[in-house]
Amino acid sequence: MDEPADGQDVFRVAFLARSVDEVVQRYLSRLSRLRDEGFEVHVLAGEGEGFDELAAAGIEARKIPVKSPANIAGLTGAYFIIQAHLLEMRPVLVHSFGHRLAWQGTFAARQAGVPAVFTTLDYHWLEEDPIHLPLGPLALVGVPGVVGRAEQGLNTAVGTPYRIAMRRAYRWLAEQVDRYVVTTEFDFQLVQDMDVVPPKKLEISIGGAGVDLDRFSFPEQGDPRRQEARRSLALPGQWRHVVGYVGPLTRRHGTEQLVETIESLRHTHPATGWLVVRRGKIADGQARRLRRLERDGVVKLFEERRVDAEIYRAMDILAWPGRPSTPHDAILEAAALAVPTVSFDTPGGRSLIDDGQTGRLVFEESGEGLAAGLARLLNDPKYLRDLGRRARSRAGMRYSRDAVDDHMLRLYDRVLDEAMRG
Repeated sequence: MDEPADGQDVFRVAFLARSVDEVVQRYLSRLSRLRDEGFEVHVLAGEGEGFDELAAAGIEARKIPVKSPANIAGLTGAYFIIQAHLLEMRPVLVHSFGHRLAWQGTFAARQAGVPAVFTTLDYHWLEEDPIHLPLGPLALVGVPGVVGRAEQGLNTAVGTPYRIAMRRAYRWLAEQVDRYVVTTEFDFQLVQDMDVVPPKKLEISIGGAGVDLDRFSFPEQGDPRRQEARRSLALPGQWRHVVGYVGPLTRRHGTEQLVETIESLRHTHPATGWLVVRRGKIADGQARRLRRLERDGVVKLFEERRVDAEIYRAMDILAWPGRPSTPHDAILEAAALAVPTVSFDTPGGRSLIDDGQTGRLVFEESGEGLAAGLARLLNDPKYLRDLGRRARSRAGMRYSRDAVDDHMLRLYDRVLDEAMRG
């Protein structure tokens, strides 16, 4: 690129995200590389504590409201704030992450005359049930079977027109952006099959932001210091094996199945403990169930902790009951430390796990099914170690953060060059 557009003195790029902590954790290396290459980097983000860390890295960050999709007034207000920031900054490129900001950020960027616009979506409300109206509590005062059928019928009636509307919305989004990035092979095929995104705009970045191999490091020689890590985390000494979970603790993210898995496995493998680390949201009901299991000596809970390599070093296996929309960073982080994952056969798990080679996929989406998959590996230590070694090798070759950032920076350059040369 020879010179900035419209007589600008500097090239500015802006990243829009729901959480500033997510930006720090997943994209700081990319932003730092852009800064080092002469770009002025801005972040517009909602909740989180990472604003000071971005400022220390020479990246200007501003807080924006990111409201619930149900709050139309809040969404409208947030849109105008985002647009005002973009009009003031006049960036040459905007990249938005996540559903709440995909449409807001894209429309605001186009209205502000931004030359290049990107969006990344981790999932699509197209084929999976896009809306859930729970009537389950009514079973306490009615007939459970009748309530269940009513719930299914209501969700079908509401879900079908909603899916149609969402398909149109995704098509509009694809028309507005210069590049539309997805993070699983399933979504890559889905949006093509449904003719949502033009092929020339569609990009895939499996694993999202990739895994930071410097942060999640594995010794070149010998054991990954499991016992040392378990002592540092004060895990019970009588635990022979440790199964881990890292992620949000909500119904949507499979926590009900997680609790069922823990309770099922404790009967067949009483010397196995669970290391459960909350990342993001938590549902009070699930928290109470997990705390009861912690009092029973089956689970060790960590909350509001920044996940580091020590967490994964303490594990033998990672359990992953998450749905397609669940963030999949934990699968790659565990793999980088030679910890294989047993996951439900969802798009996120299928994209990152080579079944039988780097982990196992469970086709029965239930706590008992996941417990059976975990038990098979616990009963075969050699197979478990082989899976871990292959998972580490695959993560290093295919999913390193440097490789993902290289790909995206080349894409930025290509799209910017095309946009700014007309």
